Amino acid sequence: MSVARARALAVREVRGFFASPVGWTILAVFSLIAGLIFVGLLIRYRQAALSLAQGSGIRSGEVGLHVNDWVVRPYLYNLGSVLLFFVPLLTMRSLAEERRAGSLDLLFSLPLRGQDLIVGKFLGASLTMALLLCIVPVHGLILAAVSAPDWGAAAAGGLGLLLLGLFMVALGILLSTLAQSQVEAGVATLGLLLLFGLGPGVAESASPVLARLLSFTAILMRFEDFARGVIDLRHVAFLLGGTVLCLALALRAVDLLRWRGA
Repeated sequence: MSVARARALAVREVRGFFASPVGWTILAVFSLIAGLIFVGLLIRYRQAALSLAQGSGIRSGEVGLHVNDWVVRPYLYNLGSVLLFFVPLLTMRSLAEERRAGSLDLLFSLPLRGQDLIVGKFLGASLTMALLLCIVPVHGLILAAVSAPDWGAAAAGGLGLLLLGLFMVALGILLSTLAQSQVEAGVATLGLLLLFGLGPGVAESASPVLARLLSFTAILMRFEDFARGVIDLRHVAFLLGGTVLCLALALRAVDLLRWRGA
């Protein structure tokens, strides 16, 4: 694999995403949603702290009220849920649009290996996702100014959010490789992510057996431990292994497209 070619393709992907108003709109909407979640949780925490202080004399929110439980954990978990809807917007164009526009044949004619193409697309979408998540440290600085969070637990949650996002991006790249159009890729990615994220809870009421099967791929349930500050190596292995598996399958799909002709 050529690192330089993959890096160049990744930079091209990021520039292409923000070259249109759509990319900036996605960034603005994500930042707005994250900001509303953060402000809402801060207000709830402040109200709970005031109620506790009024009900217990001079005691403050240090007793029975921790900012990680009231702000950090739900904030990270909600952001993980929001990514379910935004990652498909980042990945649906990756290969499906190249295929629809006929530019995939041009890419195949270049001295570009399948590994370069998949890694470049994955890095480009992952960097774009990282730009969306840049709002998180900004909110962290604001939170540090008004409270004293447990930064170790917050860092564990941030790591989990990153691993979750990388898995989602890899899955989106795979489905974009298989799809005929970006709309098809976006809908398929969103549907599968919702199945992984919300499926176990929905299926439990209908079929306990199906719920147990879906619990293995329940990415939000796995991420919840990270949000609580717990780094479970089983969840790390699942998310990293799933990311590598999706990219490997995407590479095989690209090789098949090259052999058959896109």
